[in-house]
Amino acid sequence: MRRRGLAFLILLAAAIGGLIWSLSAIFPNAQEEVDAARVRRGTLEINLPLSGIVESRSVELGFEIPGRLAALHVREGQAVAAGALLASVDDTELRALAAQADAAATAAAREAARAEAAVETARRQAAQAAFGARAARATLAQVRAGPRPADLAQAEAAVAAAQSALEEARRALARSQALFRDGAITQAQLDAARAQVEGAEARHRQALAQLDALRAGPRPEAVTTAEEQARQAEAAYQVALAAVRQAEGATAAARAHAEGSRAAAAAARARVGRARLRAPFAGIVTRIYLQPGAAVAPAIPVLTLTAPTGWVTAEIDEADIGQVQVGQRARVTADAYPGRTFGGRVTAIARQVEVRLGTRVVRARIDLDDGGGMRPGTSVDVELVRRRIPDALLAPAEAVYATEADGAPYVYLVEGVTLRRRDVRPGPSNDHETIILAGLREGDLVAVADPGVLRDGMKVSIRSVR
Repeated sequence: MRRRGLAFLILLAAAIGGLIWSLSAIFPNAQEEVDAARVRRGTLEINLPLSGIVESRSVELGFEIPGRLAALHVREGQAVAAGALLASVDDTELRALAAQADAAATAAAREAARAEAAVETARRQAAQAAFGARAARATLAQVRAGPRPADLAQAEAAVAAAQSALEEARRALARSQALFRDGAITQAQLDAARAQVEGAEARHRQALAQLDALRAGPRPEAVTTAEEQARQAEAAYQVALAAVRQAEGATAAARAHAEGSRAAAAAARARVGRARLRAPFAGIVTRIYLQPGAAVAPAIPVLTLTAPTGWVTAEIDEADIGQVQVGQRARVTADAYPGRTFGGRVTAIARQVEVRLGTRVVRARIDLDDGGGMRPGTSVDVELVRRRIPDALLAPAEAVYATEADGAPYVYLVEGVTLRRRDVRPGPSNDHETIILAGLREGDLVAVADPGVLRDGMKVSIRSVR
């Protein structure tokens, strides 16, 4: 039995060896398919990977006044410009109240204008009364002071002139009488000469009386009259001043009333304006809550308006915050937008560290170039560019392997259809590429595959080259 078992094993080994020989004869060039990549020169970017979310300005809009929704002028998903009319409430009563307020404001303005004109009139009358009071006081002072030397001289000169005129009139009368006796003149001419003498005598007596009055000084009755006239003029001036004050008070009240009426009219027009709901900024109507006919009030939103462009809020680990600064460029990708990369720039870094699920993070804002166009709430991946190394020899990071014993780096160089293990000296790297400082040349082809299936001297066929 033992010999039979040994013979069976020998026959089985021979059969297996024959099968292997047969397969090698049938498939002499069997090769492993691998992907490969060319070693190239380029710029290596060392990035800081982050996660973030797209945010945007979004507000719920409603009316500031109660009423009933009359019309919606937009639909969900519609883009609107800043200031565009979104919705309106019934404003019939508001317009009527605004018209009444405008009319009241116009009437109040006219009343204020009339009051101002009355003030000007009262001031002119007060000025005239002041002039009259000053003149009366001057007259009283003159009466009390008596005649001035100039007045006496003038009165004496008047007496002398009247005396001279009287003497001349008497000589003319004597000549006329002689001529009348001779029959040279008529009785009428003689009577005229006598009348001239009588008039000259009257003027002479009047001049003498005025001179005597000046020499006698002021009479008590004249002083009393002048005092009464001065009191009346002063009283008239005080009455005029009171009228000015009363007119000014009425004008101030009229102006205040006019100002209040203008303010009330402006408020009424503003209420009419608040019956129109307008877009505070350019955006997209993302949701409508009410339909025409619904009651509205300040606490009830009508629709939501969202800005079409936004920004990314990224969370940075506290240990990495020193690698981030304002102005730093960023690349943003999202699963919701496959194949697209959005550029951006860090525009703000929070001053406060926040605790999130046991980690300490700092929030940063990244403004997207041209707004990005991504929907708010989209989760995104962010790469902040920390460093750029130009003119570097680059190989795929997944093509650089390390030995298990000492971590020595190496690659599998494709030479024809054979893999050759090549030790390399790598430099800085990112998630995609590694700088090769020594061991490779530009244009070399390296295998990209699971290192467990590759070995030195292995025959391969290239499935793809990148």
